[in-house]
Amino acid sequence: MSGRIVNVRPKPGFVFDGQSVYPSNVVPLRDTLANVMTGRGTSIDRTMRNIWFRRFQSHEQILAAYLASWLHRKIVDVPAEDMTRAGRDWDATDDEIAKIEKEEERIGYWAKVYEGLHLGRLGGGAILIGMGDEPSTPLPATIKPGGIQYLTVLSRWELTIGPEDLDPASPTFKQPRYFTLVGQSRRTEIHPSRVICFRGLPIPAFPGVVWDDRFWGMSVVEAVDESVQQATAACDGFSALIEEAKIDVYRLNGTVEQLSQGDKGEALVKKRIELTNTGKSIHRAVILDKDDEWDQRQLELAGMRDVIITYDARVAGAADIPATRLFGKSPDGQNATGESDLTNYFQAIGSKQEKQLRPMLARLDAVMLPSAGVKADLSWSFSPLMVLSEKDQAEIELKEAQTLQIHANSGIWPDSVLSEVYTNRLVESQRYPGMKEAMDKALAKGFDPDEPNPAELDVVPVPGVNPNGGSDNRNRQNVNPRARRAANDAATFFADAKPRPLYVQRKLLNAAELIAWAKDLGFTSTLPADDMHVTVLYSRTAVDPMKMGESWYGDEKGNISIKPGGPRAVERLGENAVVLLFSSYEIESRHRDMIAAGGSHDFEDFHPHVTLTYEVPAGLDLDAIKPFTGKLVFGPELFEPFDLDWKRNVVEQ
Repeated sequence: MSGRIVNVRPKPGFVFDGQSVYPSNVVPLRDTLANVMTGRGTSIDRTMRNIWFRRFQSHEQILAAYLASWLHRKIVDVPAEDMTRAGRDWDATDDEIAKIEKEEERIGYWAKVYEGLHLGRLGGGAILIGMGDEPSTPLPATIKPGGIQYLTVLSRWELTIGPEDLDPASPTFKQPRYFTLVGQSRRTEIHPSRVICFRGLPIPAFPGVVWDDRFWGMSVVEAVDESVQQATAACDGFSALIEEAKIDVYRLNGTVEQLSQGDKGEALVKKRIELTNTGKSIHRAVILDKDDEWDQRQLELAGMRDVIITYDARVAGAADIPATRLFGKSPDGQNATGESDLTNYFQAIGSKQEKQLRPMLARLDAVMLPSAGVKADLSWSFSPLMVLSEKDQAEIELKEAQTLQIHANSGIWPDSVLSEVYTNRLVESQRYPGMKEAMDKALAKGFDPDEPNPAELDVVPVPGVNPNGGSDNRNRQNVNPRARRAANDAATFFADAKPRPLYVQRKLLNAAELIAWAKDLGFTSTLPADDMHVTVLYSRTAVDPMKMGESWYGDEKGNISIKPGGPRAVERLGENAVVLLFSSYEIESRHRDMIAAGGSHDFEDFHPHVTLTYEVPAGLDLDAIKPFTGKLVFGPELFEPFDLDWKRNVVEQ
């Protein structure tokens, strides 16, 4: 049987922590599900007496928690640090950026912003903009270069906020009319335009919430204190149990009688225990009377780790910081890497930057940028927070280069525009130290990246293409300095760019060294030097060769070099072929790009290799051969017609 219970009245005049939870003249109404058989929802249900209350903490308690608890300290510091550590990316000229960075350094911009955020998370903070004039007046409409004299960070307990502005037509509606400094001999009003406030967690404007708390908000310490205390108590309790993990229990005959003799008997009991422990230490034996007993009890602590991890997880959830960042530990769980947690966390930090930090910086920049001598309407974005690994950076560079190639081949933008934009992108990435200076020197010497000379580059003309580039941007990629030389027959074959099976290779230019090495090992014959190569693509599927793009690796002649050493092996491959396997990121990534563009591959995996021979002398143990470790130099990519009968042309020597 179930029903609806209303008018459940707590004891009139119930008071908790000095505050009336329910005034005696108010009858609260509760709509809930009740069951008289089980007692759920009735007066015997203990959960019916649950109430929420806020444990108010003074600023002394907040400071004590921050100083005494490393968990509280990290919960306050970490988000403020992550929101400010990467800085910003400006959409401005080099000269403007230099002026901004100089002004930021002069006034301690980011250090002040971090301190303001830090105090805001503790319960409230502000940055006072000092202009050297009357602080009670609004900021001047025109800011001169160097106008900011100082930025001073103040906590909410160093400032007194004025009354709330309740005029909807006022620009400071729902804001303090003024601020005053606490502890001054004279009362000095500060205009709100000169104060940038950083607040704590928002407190709704409910009845009974005082104006100061509504404006400044609640400290993060208050919000997470319960979880932090529980986690700290769990660790402290575990630490105390460690000392009790192993206890010796002695049942000595006549102990009670001896203790009844006073100090003399107590001394005898202690002496017996000391002698027994000494025997354990020296003789590894427990010496007892025949009526005495000795036992050892050991606590089982196996489940304590799970308990502590659970409490730590509650702290991380309350703080909205992943455990990998908050505790500096490796992630838990099978195959866990923590990358998803950090990704979600940095996305949350990015959201806080946009919603909480950007409005504060916009107000500050309205004064700082004119003080730096630049226009105040420059746009910017927060710099990425995650630090990429070298592998990730290399993949990004490759994708950016491929994107640039697609844009260049599309002919939508002039080469000069793409060159400038891409150069700026590389400079801003800071992955190529000195690139800006090197480019400036090249331009000073008359270098024009938009007008290459095909005659110097030995580029094979393609029918229908202006060999001098001219103004035809659609064909400019055919005389790009990075274009690879192809044979005249291949250029003619692919001039119409019809889809067809495709074979792409690079000739081994120092094949003589590899042949000499093979002959010294006992190979009686090898492929001729002209036939030694590395296959980049062997596509039976018809593809448009012009959609394969071009390789961005190599020198000005299109050659690439594989450094000596590295992973190498001599193995059999396919139809009795003996090959030298080697590792090359350039060739492997180029192969993947061609497959992504529509090409095919006969085998599941692709491994760069050079075929040595198809005839292995009897008695030659390939497993015992130490691979060739010298440098390998390959020529430019050669696009050729697909030949199914290629093997009939192989003649070893």
